[in-house]
Amino acid sequence: GPARELVLGAVEEVLVLAAAAARPDGPDDGDQRVRRATAIIAAEPGAPHSVASLARAVALSPSRFAHLFAEETGQTPMQAVRQARVRHAASLLEVTDLDVGQVAAASGFVSPFHFSRAFKKEYGLPPRDYRARLRPG
Repeated sequence: GPARELVLGAVEEVLVLAAAAARPDGPDDGDQRVRRATAIIAAEPGAPHSVASLARAVALSPSRFAHLFAEETGQTPMQAVRQARVRHAASLLEVTDLDVGQVAAASGFVSPFHFSRAFKKEYGLPPRDYRARLRPG
């Protein structure tokens, strides 16, 4: 249906942005492995990412990967994952009629409570209020 098309459109948009972010702009444009990990997170924010799984994907040890990622981005890999999930959730709240629990699950959060807390921390208001503000009436 239309909601599914909108979600697929949003996913496609994320993939385009991820591809743009992953494109090297030059030899000094950050570490290629960190860029690749960032693209993996952006492409599938709801996937069950962990430091270990991301490190494996870019062929680094978890400790080396975590250190390099933080050095390059100023945040831990899991902070980046949480931020990507919350942003993904925000776009789902904007373009779908999924309830908050469904948005939480689709964005990779284990519980709606955990999702609401993370969302509020990022956007300053709970997911329901965020959606209500976007769709008055």
